[in-house]
Amino acid sequence: MKPLANNLPKSILTALTSNECDKHGKPMPLMMIDGIEVCPKCELDKENARVVKSMEDEVLERERNKRKNTLYYRSVFSDQSIKDAGFKNYETRTDEERTNKELAIRAINHYKSGKIFTTLFRGEPGVGKSHLAMAIVRSLNEMLDVECAFINVRRMLIMIKGSFNDKDSPYTQLYFTNLLSRVDYLVLDDLGNESGDEEASKWVKEILTEVLESRQSKPTIVTTNYRREFLYKIYTKALVSRLLKNAAPITFEDTTDKRIQPFDLNQEVE
Repeated sequence: MKPLANNLPKSILTALTSNECDKHGKPMPLMMIDGIEVCPKCELDKENARVVKSMEDEVLERERNKRKNTLYYRSVFSDQSIKDAGFKNYETRTDEERTNKELAIRAINHYKSGKIFTTLFRGEPGVGKSHLAMAIVRSLNEMLDVECAFINVRRMLIMIKGSFNDKDSPYTQLYFTNLLSRVDYLVLDDLGNESGDEEASKWVKEILTEVLESRQSKPTIVTTNYRREFLYKIYTKALVSRLLKNAAPITFEDTTDKRIQPFDLNQEVE
């Protein structure tokens, strides 16, 4: 109302015309504002609509930012450096690394087109699986209006167990199953490492099965050190079947552990 009131002349009577607006149930006298004949009720409705639209846009923008921030404030990392992982800082020293980087970019293009499948990174520890998985969800988070999360499975299970004896902890089993089921794109990082060489516990199988069941119509990215044969040893056939459903494998066979780097004690101290 304020902008309209500011535009009204001091003497409304002198600005009224002989014409009327019939859009409001009863005739509404028109008036001249800045040399233009207008209906004051119509102008007020337009101003109210603009205010409502502005408020709705602000709410949508806040919600959009909240969804995009899920990747950075709700993800669970075992290696905090993965937070900054992207395609730009992914080093490619071998043909295999260059090929797998290109395959990861192709996966993004398929996801952007609406395809639903699982990108499955497999290889030895430290070869760059988690880096490329994070690069995929980071790119999708920036390009699309989507919600993404990166979850290290072993670290997630530790946090859930911690909530058993801490009633104030928000990181309950329900919290994580809701989060992992809700997001549009999910990375399950280091799958299988939570169980080591032993068969996964019934509790772990139940959590993973619930998550994978809920994501049958959503894309998922998985990193693991283990081959299919070993996954069948630690999980149920039904769980592995859901995990490998419509899976696109990206495999590291020859790449060596990038984390193993010598530290030069003779280097300059900054």
